Amino acid sequence: MRPPERIDEILSLFKKTWKQNPDLRFMQLMYAMQSDYSERNNRVGRIEATEADGLLRVGYDLFHLEDDQFMDFLKSRLEENEEKKG
Repeated sequence: MRPPERIDEILSLFKKTWKQNPDLRFMQLMYAMQSDYSERNNRVGRIEATEADGLLRVGYDLFHLEDDQFMDFLKSRLEENEEKKG
């Protein structure tokens, strides 16, 4: 069983991340986090499809991403943003 404490930790990290980007709507932030995670990790989970009109659609499937990996990613992003401020 996964430790239930991870829930509060992930939500706390995500809340801090969102507060650094308050103009984004929740789903915009979710998409941005998935995109950034994918780009930093060899495009893992990236899905591309070209529509009939030639428009490229990009999405992310991070279903199998473990919570501890996502927590590490969020911590890293928060640290980077703090360093940029300082």
